Amino acid sequence: MESPRLKQDIIAETVRSWILQGKYSPGEKLPTDSELAMQFNVNRCTVAAGLNQLSEENLIDRAPKRGSVVKRRDHLLRTNAVSLVAPLSGETYSTLITKINELLQEHDLFPILMDEKLINKEEEVSKFMHKVVKKSCPYGNLVLGDCFPYEDMNKPPFTLFTTVFLLRYHYFEEFPHAKYALLDYEDMGRQVVEYFAERNIGRILYPAIPEIVFRGAWSSQQVMLLNHILKYAEKAGLEVDSSFFWRTHGGADIDVVLPMALEQSKVSTGFFSWSDWVLGNKVFPVLQKMGYDPMKDFSVLGNFNTHFSEEFGFDTFDQRVEEIAKIGVDMLTEQIDERKVLLPPKLICRAGK
Repeated sequence: MESPRLKQDIIAETVRSWILQGKYSPGEKLPTDSELAMQFNVNRCTVAAGLNQLSEENLIDRAPKRGSVVKRRDHLLRTNAVSLVAPLSGETYSTLITKINELLQEHDLFPILMDEKLINKEEEVSKFMHKVVKKSCPYGNLVLGDCFPYEDMNKPPFTLFTTVFLLRYHYFEEFPHAKYALLDYEDMGRQVVEYFAERNIGRILYPAIPEIVFRGAWSSQQVMLLNHILKYAEKAGLEVDSSFFWRTHGGADIDVVLPMALEQSKVSTGFFSWSDWVLGNKVFPVLQKMGYDPMKDFSVLGNFNTHFSEEFGFDTFDQRVEEIAKIGVDMLTEQIDERKVLLPPKLICRAGK
């Protein structure tokens, strides 16, 4: 059972959100303690306790006669360290990290990388971020939004520094003090449907990577992408076997469910997957056991532009990670003003169909 929140914490959280959302600008006075006490229906001591938290966070100045004044962001002492929360291995992620390192060096910044073994545990990410702030007061944060303690984003130290989410984002709201350099997955859904429609494919099978922890559509990029595909498939008159997706998403064996899905098909079938790896290591062996030639008998579209698509010769999407890294670092260093950029994926054609 959660402990009840203190009124002073509620006041601190509310006033902090006012500042971060721009309701009160740098140099502007907040309402007096007496006015806030009336507004929150508490005594002045409770208001003072809440505002003192914001003073300790370096968001406001408090003086007996002057009142509470919002500080300029550049009053916040920052080092040239950047906390970097993203996997280091894998073709896509290693490219992303290499490019980020290169770009940060151009700005005399250096990354503090989290242990990759802990990167899928929200509580460990939270501990890491707090430790980085305590030890090095970072310039900002670059985060791959797959597994992140989003509930912490409205609390210090997350509120004190610019956080840029890269490539993907897994939360149902955006934060006013964060920035976003993301791949446009709705556009990917549109491109997937157009790809198969242009090849006269009537039905799409989308094998998923199993996700043990699933909190809702917003928490899974695979599911978000499925919903975008369904939206455009309906307009184009294409069938999408959602039940096949959800069975594989829940961990069903592709060896079992794929033959069943193909037996139920009365129209030409195409395969799309979130991962080239799933196609090369899971789908193709089953098709070959069934006597099919995957590349001759089906239209196949992958994702992430890995060596699997090169090896088997199927078309795939380039997630444009180097460009996203550049946009993200430019956002962090305030080289560009945009708070959010959606970059459409590029289709890489190898199959020649």
